[in-house]
Amino acid sequence: MGEPRFGWPSRTAPLLNVAIDEGQGPIVVLIHGINSSSESWVNVVPLLSPLYRVIAIDLLGFGKSVAPAEATFTLDEHVAALHATIRSLHLKGRFTLVGHSLGALISSRYAAIYRREIAQVVLVAPPIYANEAYITEFGDRTVVKSYLRAYKFLRSNKEQTMRRAAWLHRFIPVKALLIEERYWGAFSLSMEHCIEGQTTITDIAQITAPVEVVYGSRDQVLVGDGIERLARLQHVTVHEVPKNDHFVRPALAREVARVIR
Repeated sequence: MGEPRFGWPSRTAPLLNVAIDEGQGPIVVLIHGINSSSESWVNVVPLLSPLYRVIAIDLLGFGKSVAPAEATFTLDEHVAALHATIRSLHLKGRFTLVGHSLGALISSRYAAIYRREIAQVVLVAPPIYANEAYITEFGDRTVVKSYLRAYKFLRSNKEQTMRRAAWLHRFIPVKALLIEERYWGAFSLSMEHCIEGQTTITDIAQITAPVEVVYGSRDQVLVGDGIERLARLQHVTVHEVPKNDHFVRPALAREVARVIR
């Protein structure tokens, strides 16, 4: 698989903000999810930095990473910016790539393209939805349809979504961004082009490195069919964390650190 076509062919991909680069040893690169930043890894970094060089990168348009005005936030644009940033760090040897939520989808595409760079892939709470035509269980098919309708509603109703996110933010005990005006484009277009229009199962099937999937038993956005499809792939190992939801809370962080070690 060759290089992705970037959304701005007349210029190089923008460099992203490297929010964390600490520790020594084998390299672990952390990619956060939608409506978030590298601060979402606050429970993971202390578990890894004594043994690893831990790098956390803010995605295109999130955290302190800027995006050109013409960005459409496709998966290939996210991957191209991520690759340009990783290349600028001049890393030696293969590294472990860890992605949470939207970051898991981006990491899957990255690892499918840049196979020689990757030693291991860890997908944390990946919101993987197969095409409904290929989902055999009626219940799972119904759930996928309802999630996709909900995502479309969220990105199509800006003011209501921002108010709801501000209210929910008060009850989330992990660091995440509010959906502020400056992040709306990255949020809504990434939702549409990366999550709703994904082909992530196909990407994961093309990864040659071992893939570990870590998710909570109470995850609000995962569908059983997606996890079951991943578990059937020979190079994928699935790990369920009891009583954890979609966020990287301490129990989920400990399991991520364990599978990396």
